[in-house]
Amino acid sequence: MRRWLGALGIALVGTGTAGAVTEDNFRLRTGTDLVELCSVATEDPLEVPSIHMCHGFGVATYQTLIAISSSDKIDAFFCPPDPSITRNQAFANFLAWAKLPQNASYLNDSPAALVGRYLLTTYSCPQPAMIGGGQ
Repeated sequence: MRRWLGALGIALVGTGTAGAVTEDNFRLRTGTDLVELCSVATEDPLEVPSIHMCHGFGVATYQTLIAISSSDKIDAFFCPPDPSITRNQAFANFLAWAKLPQNASYLNDSPAALVGRYLLTTYSCPQPAMIGGGQ
């Protein structure tokens, strides 16, 4: 799991964006802010703090969702990904998912909701088979 958490941090870094990161992005008001920080270009003067914010936020959100879903009273929101996924792969996958046209409307959600939706849709848990045909 630690390996994956690191992967989430780096994957959020990804590649450059169309625009430069602004200090306003650090307010993390929407998923777009998170994607901008995580997609910071290497030549951007705010590259280092952007990456740190991206990694910190991504790992904290993941850890929080894991903690909540480990309760006996709550079903798991998602099943953690294969531990062989590297940090770079995990964050690259998140950014690729966030930038898909069909996910554009989610960029207006909170950053935590965006990460949660990604985890839920990408790493949904297998549904248990219904015993006796179910109703």
